[in-house]
Amino acid sequence: MDATSVVSSQPNNSGLHIAIHPLTLLNISDHFTRAAIHQPQTKDIRVIGALLGVQAGREVEIFNSYELLFSTQADGSIKIDDQYFLSKQEQFRQVFPIYDFLGWYTIGYRPTLIDIDVLQQLMAYNESPLFLQLDPNEIPTPSRSLPITLYESITEIVDGQPQPMFIKANYRVETGEAERIAVDHLAHTVSSSGGDDAAASSSLVNHLSGQRNAIKMLHTRIQLLYGYLQDAQQGLVPKDHDLERQILSLCNRLPTIEGPAFEQEFMTEYNDVLLTSYLATMTKGTNVMSEMIDKFNTIVSSGPTGHFGGPGGHGGHPRARRGMLP
Repeated sequence: MDATSVVSSQPNNSGLHIAIHPLTLLNISDHFTRAAIHQPQTKDIRVIGALLGVQAGREVEIFNSYELLFSTQADGSIKIDDQYFLSKQEQFRQVFPIYDFLGWYTIGYRPTLIDIDVLQQLMAYNESPLFLQLDPNEIPTPSRSLPITLYESITEIVDGQPQPMFIKANYRVETGEAERIAVDHLAHTVSSSGGDDAAASSSLVNHLSGQRNAIKMLHTRIQLLYGYLQDAQQGLVPKDHDLERQILSLCNRLPTIEGPAFEQEFMTEYNDVLLTSYLATMTKGTNVMSEMIDKFNTIVSSGPTGHFGGPGGHGGHPRARRGMLP
């Protein structure tokens, strides 16, 4: 059986409406990128992960994914680590109790017999798992912006024997408000080709870029004035006394950051800030101590005879029994 025979040519009549959220696609892309960086000499990189989501009738939403551990056997087949899968699934159920295992993802151009083998292993956890395949070598086109293909798993009779196969399924990318903001931020946070000026539409990157450009411009102009003064002192350019007076006036506007007067004023303000911080800490500690004493007095006075520890006041704090605590 060749690679193309594992995909059914029959039309898909399942009626499933499948929605994939951007977090899943980002996880898959990140998984493959990390594997490619760690194995730069490997041509056929394989990554496998589980798809998590919710299915309500014929509506399926894939919200998240996680990586799976596997080993490659001597014959080239894949063996999924069942213990890791069950452990990871239990951890996700504790955080997202409504998420179920819906299928798995991998990297490749078309499904192969190896994917059929993985399908048979994962059918123990979902009788009809979905299969998402990312092709990292495909160049996106306007007609197909995402290089991913989604398959449903079916069983067909081949030569009188039931054979698990894949059939293409339609999907849509659906985003929530929080996902839309995050994806928009990632999509627009891009640096220019030169790497000197960052261009981004997010408010944070715009703010940092504005500050960097302002500092860069200030540094350039200071260098220009410094170069002029050096050249004028060496006689390379004629002196302009009016310009020099303007430079002197500009320098006098800058705050003085050296000298005894500045150090004394700075240390005074610094000590005032520290004193305010210490007073706030002491006030907070006193308040906590007062609350603790109030709770202790409440417990002491809750006994039948007015003492902590039951009748007769036995077992209470000695100072509480002598009335020494407030």
